[in-house]
Amino acid sequence: MKHSRMSANRRIQHLRILNSSRIRQDLIQEYRDKVLPDKTRTIRLLGKKNPARIIHTLLGFEVQAEYKRIHCPDLVTARYIRLFSELGCHSIKLPYDPTITEHLIPGFEEAVESLKKQVQQLYPKDLQTRQYVMQTLYGIIRRQLSIS
Repeated sequence: MKHSRMSANRRIQHLRILNSSRIRQDLIQEYRDKVLPDKTRTIRLLGKKNPARIIHTLLGFEVQAEYKRIHCPDLVTARYIRLFSELGCHSIKLPYDPTITEHLIPGFEEAVESLKKQVQQLYPKDLQTRQYVMQTLYGIIRRQLSIS
């Protein structure tokens, strides 16, 4: 049984799933075209895929992923950092201009949600395969985001 699951997983065409989703244009290309050319600062993240949550504090917001907390001045920045933290990125570029982040984050979030829904539809009853596919897709996305 385990062998057949492994061989079935190897036949999954991850790049086809990625290319048919909105994530290539809405996340990867927008990040390369709109974030990387502008003035940015590098934010170091945990570097592994895990849930992150936004915490409202007296001084703004924090994004918490496991033990790491990152202070954010506003909710848009917190959403941006949470998204890339959940993708498992080691570091990201954050634009100094918050209007760029504000413009991009809704599309980024929609692209990731769209990808999750697409994988859910492809494998509605197989949680293990769904997790495997998402883990692999997130790895591909991370590699494509780091190419600049």
